[in-house]
Amino acid sequence: MSCYATVDEEKIRTQARVREWARSGFLDEAQARRINEDLRVDLRRTNPFLRAVLFLFTVLITGASIGLFIVTFHLDDNSLRPTCFISAAICYALAEYVVRRFRVYRFGVEEALAACAVVLLSVGAVAVTERIGSGWTLEVTFIAGLTAAAIGAACVYWRFGYVYAAIACIICLAALPFQFRLSLPAERTAVAVLFLVTFVIARSRRRLYGEDFPGDDHGWIQVVALAGLYLDLNLRITASATSGRFYWITYAVVWIVPVIALVMALRDRDRPLLDMSIAAVLVTVLTNKSYLGLSQQPWDPIVFGIVLCSVAIMIRRWLSISPDGERYGFTSMRLLTADRRLLTMMGTATVVLQPGPGIASHAAHPPKPDFQGGRSGGAGASGSF
Repeated sequence: MSCYATVDEEKIRTQARVREWARSGFLDEAQARRINEDLRVDLRRTNPFLRAVLFLFTVLITGASIGLFIVTFHLDDNSLRPTCFISAAICYALAEYVVRRFRVYRFGVEEALAACAVVLLSVGAVAVTERIGSGWTLEVTFIAGLTAAAIGAACVYWRFGYVYAAIACIICLAALPFQFRLSLPAERTAVAVLFLVTFVIARSRRRLYGEDFPGDDHGWIQVVALAGLYLDLNLRITASATSGRFYWITYAVVWIVPVIALVMALRDRDRPLLDMSIAAVLVTVLTNKSYLGLSQQPWDPIVFGIVLCSVAIMIRRWLSISPDGERYGFTSMRLLTADRRLLTMMGTATVVLQPGPGIASHAAHPPKPDFQGGRSGGAGASGSF
C-alpha cells in the first residue's frame, strides 16, 4: 500500500497538466488559479534542481555516517554484513518517518534514503553469499545481489511510487539470466519473455487508466520494457553473433516488434510508446546492413538523412492540408510548450555534442617552418638557418 493517497497523486498530476496548459495558452491566469485552488494538497514539494541536490547530499551523508561508524568501532568483515542489513532497515525507517512527519513528496531526502536502503540490502546479500558459500562461483553472489535489489526496488515502488524504482527492479530481473551461463538463444529468450510479460501487464494497465494516475507511470514502464525487449533481441547491438537460426529469427523480430508497437501507439495515441517505437524503427534501419553482413558506405548517413527528411515533410504536409489541420486526432502543430522546450534541448545537445578537432584536423595543417632566426632581409636581421 502506498504511503501517498491516490487522490493526492491524481491532484499532483493534474496540477502539472494545468501548469502546462496555462503556459501553452489554453488557460488564462485566472482559470489556472481557480483550478489550482481545487487541487491543493498538504504535501511539500520542491523544484527538480533542489530535489537533485538534496538527493545527492543525503546519499553523501548516509555513506559518510556508515563509514564513520565502521571506522570508529573498527568493524571487521564479519561485522560488516549485519551492519549493511541494519543500515538498510534504518534508512528505510527514516524514509518512512520523513514522509509521515514532514509530508514531503518527491523531495529528494526520502528518495535518497529509500535508494540507500535498496543498495545496502543488495550489498548485504552479496556479503552473506560470499560468507556462506566460499566455494561458489562469482555468479551466485551476483544472483543474490540482483535478487535482493529487485525485491527492494519493488517494495520501494509499491510503497513510495517511484517509477525509477520499478525500472530498476525490471533491469535487475532482466540481468539474472545472464548469470546462469546459458546458451545465447536460451539466455536471450528468457530475458525477452521477462520484458514481454512486463510490457503486456504495463500495457493493459496503461489502456485501463489512460494518461491518468497510475496509467502515466505504467506508460513509462511499458516503454522501458519495449526498449529492453528490443535491445535484448537486436544482436548487432548487444551481442557478437553473426549467423545461425536464432540470429535470423532475431533479425525478423527486430523488424516486427517496432512495427507492432508503432501500430498500437498510433491506435491508442500513446505518445511515449510512439516515440519509443519510432526510435526502434530507426535503429533497425541503421543496423540492417550490419545484420545482413553488407559493407557500410560513406554515403549511407546522407541517404538516411534525406529519407528521414522526406518522410517528415510528407507526413507534415499530409496532416496540414486537412481542413482542420489534423487527421485521426494527430496534428503537425506544436500545441504544448513542452514540445518546444524538448526541441530546443535537442538542438542545444546537437551543438554541445559536436565532435571537436581531432588528430586528423591537426595533421591536415602542417606546422609552420622554423627558420631559427634565418636572414630574410635588411634592418639588421641576422641569424643562421
